[in-house]
Amino acid sequence: MRAKKIIASVLALSFACAGLVAFGGCGGEPDTPVNGGTVDNGQLNIIDDNYRNYYEIFVRSFWDSGDDGIGDLKGVTHQLDYLKEMGYNGIWLMPIMESTTYHGYDVADYYTVEGDYGTNEDFKELTEEAHKRGINVIIDMVINHSSSANEWFRKATTALKNGETEGENAKYRDYYTFKQFSVNPDKDVWREVSGAKGWYYEGRFDTVMPDLNLDSEAVKDEIKNIFEFWLDDMGCDGFRLDAVTSYYTGNVSKNVQFLKWVNETAKSIKEDAYIVGEAWEGTDGQIRQYYESGCDSFFLFTISAGASGSSPLRTLFYADYNNPGERLERLFLQLQSVYDVGILAPFLGNHDTARAANMLGFAEYIKMGAGILSIMNGSTFVYYGDEIGMTCTNSADDYTKRVPMKWVNAAMAEGQVFCSPTAGYPVSEKSYAFGSVEYQQADDSSILNYYKNAMRLRNRHPEIARGTIETVESVSPYIAAIKKTWNGSSVVILVNLSKEESFDVKLSTYGNVKVADTLNVDKTSIAQGGTLTIQPYSIVVLR
Repeated sequence: MRAKKIIASVLALSFACAGLVAFGGCGGEPDTPVNGGTVDNGQLNIIDDNYRNYYEIFVRSFWDSGDDGIGDLKGVTHQLDYLKEMGYNGIWLMPIMESTTYHGYDVADYYTVEGDYGTNEDFKELTEEAHKRGINVIIDMVINHSSSANEWFRKATTALKNGETEGENAKYRDYYTFKQFSVNPDKDVWREVSGAKGWYYEGRFDTVMPDLNLDSEAVKDEIKNIFEFWLDDMGCDGFRLDAVTSYYTGNVSKNVQFLKWVNETAKSIKEDAYIVGEAWEGTDGQIRQYYESGCDSFFLFTISAGASGSSPLRTLFYADYNNPGERLERLFLQLQSVYDVGILAPFLGNHDTARAANMLGFAEYIKMGAGILSIMNGSTFVYYGDEIGMTCTNSADDYTKRVPMKWVNAAMAEGQVFCSPTAGYPVSEKSYAFGSVEYQQADDSSILNYYKNAMRLRNRHPEIARGTIETVESVSPYIAAIKKTWNGSSVVILVNLSKEESFDVKLSTYGNVKVADTLNVDKTSIAQGGTLTIQPYSIVVLR
């Protein structure tokens, strides 16, 4: 079967590369022992905490187990071995609850899995199988608004239409914000209740997404029950919180206060639940404010394709700098200074932004961008398909950011999703400029194998995600030289951001160290006679 062929191919590559992992995977040359040291043994060192490598999945577009052309939860379960082999030990599922839209960000039933994706039992099976592989599963939790098809909203509007102020329906009027206007003051905020003339509800995102009244104790009780259901009954490991800046639009302090309640409520149910929020703000200082809530993480939009202006990672490749290494050092130190609490959540692109490949462009830049992401502090997030360089053909249309994963070259192969995310929008082959998973697995120099090696590097050195950063001596302004220390152990990371020039470094500069890992776009960096030659666009880890 085609699916088995893909997994077998991944495992074969893993075994073939095992002896060469210290050199970024297949194609490397054996190291010469330096300073009396030996080549690192290549073992993983994964810590079971909330610093993880997360992989974001739009279930509808991932893997189809039902031969209907639509991705589903059993499909995600089917591909857990692929995800583990790629180095991901966390999954973020975009909305999986029953909804009336293709994307799921309007929840019609908070206790039922979307029918297109399967059943509640399918989700339980997914979490059980993921946990067997050391993979945590978090889900999108949309509590800023519900669907207009949610029974809460249907009962609330029925009460308005009938003038009910008491009884079963009337209690739900408190779940939303309703107001009466003779003239609608803002049609983008206040939507008219059909059949209840003069009554309007707050719906800042869409007419089918009425905003919940988060001041209501009844709504908070509902949210707590929902958390208990997913964390306790369903085996979920945490939540990605959607649109946290819109809980109380324009009021950061109230947003933070509510998030504090959300975080404490989730952790009262599952102590180690991981909570990451979408605070899409333009500066690090603005995002940092949200950490006062006590939530574990907030997405680092400032370095992503969703940055206000150009991402500082993109400028490392496209701006005419003669000191990109120094700039990367300053970026890392700045992030450490600003984000002095919590866990960073860096990413390159997601379902709302342009993709990483759109932001970075050429294959060598895409790889190097993934390499830089892999050495950042915190929990990294990779959007499905970024590991094969998928692109969105029109960043103004969300559906093009959510097209099917390209597993194999044959359009109707087993598991391949062939339905577009939403009806009427064809999927362009331009989204797959670098080829399918199957195609790239067979190419040692592919984007996919680079991502695999980058995540493996991260899984071998826990200091990378958790360490305190300091700069160390560098031989060139093109080379970022940083040291990360965690739990009494340190690694030195050298990043050559020159596209063409190699640099020689004496290993003794950094103490009695050896080469532990390298990531490279073309040629492998080699250590001989106590000197390390760092090739262009490569990353070296010393320990």
